[in-house]
Amino acid sequence: MGATAQFFDANIVYVHFFYGLAFFSLGLVVLLESGRASEFRFARALRPLALFGFIHGLHEWFEMFLVFAIRTHGYQPGPVDEIFRLLTLLGSFIVLLIFGLRLLPGAEERPRREFIQVALMALLWLIAVAFVAWQYNATWPQIGAVADVLARYGLAIPGSALAALALIRERHDFHARGMSQYGRSLLWAALAFLVYGVFGQLFGGASLIFPSQTINSAMFLRIFGVPVQLLRTVSALAITVALGSALRAFELESRLRLARANKARIEAQAAALEAQQRRANEVEALNVRLSATATELSAMVQLSHILTSTIDLRRMLDSALYQIVHSFERACCSIVMLKRPDEGLELAGEYRRPDAPRPLTPPPITAVAARAAATGEPAGAGLDNEIVSLADEAEPGERKFRTLGVPLRSQVQILGAMALSSVREEEPLGRDELNLFVAFAQQIVASVENARLYQVVQERENQLEDLVRQLVAAQEGERQRIARELHDETGQKLLALGMGLAAVDTQLTAGDLARAAPMVRNLRELNDLAVTELRNIMADLRPAQLDDLGLVPALRWYIQQYQIRQPGVSAVLLADRTLPRLPAQHETVLFRIAQEALTNVARHAQATEVTVTLSQVGDDICLEVRDNGRGFDTSAPPRHEPRSGLGLVGMRERVALIRGELLVESQPGRGAHITVRLPLGERADAGRP
Repeated sequence: MGATAQFFDANIVYVHFFYGLAFFSLGLVVLLESGRASEFRFARALRPLALFGFIHGLHEWFEMFLVFAIRTHGYQPGPVDEIFRLLTLLGSFIVLLIFGLRLLPGAEERPRREFIQVALMALLWLIAVAFVAWQYNATWPQIGAVADVLARYGLAIPGSALAALALIRERHDFHARGMSQYGRSLLWAALAFLVYGVFGQLFGGASLIFPSQTINSAMFLRIFGVPVQLLRTVSALAITVALGSALRAFELESRLRLARANKARIEAQAAALEAQQRRANEVEALNVRLSATATELSAMVQLSHILTSTIDLRRMLDSALYQIVHSFERACCSIVMLKRPDEGLELAGEYRRPDAPRPLTPPPITAVAARAAATGEPAGAGLDNEIVSLADEAEPGERKFRTLGVPLRSQVQILGAMALSSVREEEPLGRDELNLFVAFAQQIVASVENARLYQVVQERENQLEDLVRQLVAAQEGERQRIARELHDETGQKLLALGMGLAAVDTQLTAGDLARAAPMVRNLRELNDLAVTELRNIMADLRPAQLDDLGLVPALRWYIQQYQIRQPGVSAVLLADRTLPRLPAQHETVLFRIAQEALTNVARHAQATEVTVTLSQVGDDICLEVRDNGRGFDTSAPPRHEPRSGLGLVGMRERVALIRGELLVESQPGRGAHITVRLPLGERADAGRP
């Protein structure tokens, strides 16, 4: 061992001290600079680098104290000392890896990926240490040496290389911001990291694994005559000085940002003065506009009160049109046209100023309203009465119109349109009148929808009342029919049966068996007739085939009975043989609708043929009843006959209960066609309570 090597070996404690001090200084410098607000991506990764400096400095100082205790007091380090030393060494290399990974491209998009990668590398390190210890049956000191070398090979060298690569990449960012001198400092720091990590960490302590058995700190000492810790110390000092110089870019960045902020503040003050002057020029115009807006708001409030004061559509529209016309100084009349169910337009309201002069050429107010309703866009008629769509106008405010029309558009459909005409041709309507007229139309739309919904609710309630009356009438009629049949048929037979049994009893008491025997046979026949009549009555109420065999057999039985009762009508059932058994609710609804439809055919249609078709279409079950009778007008109000069953209203209610659809197609003289579609599966379940 040479004199230089002996000198450093004797003063290795001081080497460790300055080694730890260099990295602790690095951590302190980086930590102080990391608190600055910066646009550099490099600034967001400084905290792991500062933590690396602190932890690695702590590791070197701990080794310094161990060496000092061993040489001065003969202290023998135990497992706790070795574990603490390894944990600080491992922790410093882990945060160094995090620093390098955080500056890789795409790291900001997946911030958790770096922790997963480091955790995997640490896990591989732990597995490698355990494997070597198991393979060589190593002692505790040997395990500590293996863990130290593997940490340097597997974590320190990749971490230093990543840090150097990251610093070189960040150098381009510094160049792009005009700070090339600080970028050169990053380059020197990257080179120092490479020397520290790749060269300095390669020469670790001797251990059981290759190549540390040969390439180790003892070999470095023999070759260069100085301990490898001195190389690491010099590298650490170079990293600290280079990064300290590079981090001064943050201070320059702050000064530049402050200068830009001052410039922006001055420009903002100038812009504020200009805006203040501009606002002063606009105040007068705004005051004029404010007065007009207040008038418009007052008109809209009054219109709102009118629209909420009544639910009667005609009365509401007449009052609203009165308010709208008197809200415009130059308006003379206005109309509202609403769509009918057949998509045609009808006049729903109109108003004209009593004192308005009659123009020589009437304005095309109805045509303008129709155009707005058809296109769904505002329309207008100029002084020449030519109607144009204002949606096609690049600047509709530049033109003047004698008549304006706006659609009444809800969220789902166009309900109709409104139109407004001016008093005189020389005083046309412009953009301001159009905007206010559109606002009025938007207010009216909701009220028209509410009024129509109210009408629908009223009609629905009337239908429900009619249905209840028909239900009561049908019940009473059915009870009367059952009572009449029981009294006229079954009751008479039971009375005759009782009288016959009394006569048989008399003959048996007298011992005249010859006369009693034929009487008993007659009574049995009478009893069979009574039982048959009772079964027919029960079958009319609810056929047993529907519950026992299903819908198709029940329909087949009913049509056979129908054919017997109505010999002048040819009734045919066409049913899909592959139909499965349906839910009980579906079978009941379809049977009753077929029963009611066939009853109506017999009573009203004067048909000679009727066909009942049952099939499955997709996820729906479909029932069709078609006859060649006299038909009827589907738009006419339904007739209410006290003993005609529930009719179409009852059919619709039955179908609606299970979210089905009923379609009635008929014309006078061309028969009738009733189609029922009932959903199966999820849609049917949604309809159940």
